[in-house]
Amino acid sequence: MILLDAREGEPDRTGVAAIFEGFFDFETGEPRRGGMGIPRLRLGDERLWGFECWWRPDPGRAGFTADDREQLETSKRLLRGLLRDARRAGLRGAVSART
Repeated sequence: MILLDAREGEPDRTGVAAIFEGFFDFETGEPRRGGMGIPRLRLGDERLWGFECWWRPDPGRAGFTADDREQLETSKRLLRGLLRDARRAGLRGAVSART
């Protein structure tokens, strides 16, 4: 389940069911063992790398729940706070995200 699609300029896939394909090498696309590669998800003919979105397993096919939305909003608030604190600490070059 895609909780939040973090890609810019792409169709928003938030709330869409995806199939976990496994872990892969980012450069070659070859399969890797769990923890040794990057997760990849398939949405129809499209593939998403695990770092391009926030996602979670959904074995019960519950879909995008109210709890998901609440946890996502909490995470976004925490992230905004971290970015704000980093800017205040003078780490502007290390942080390049919009708030």
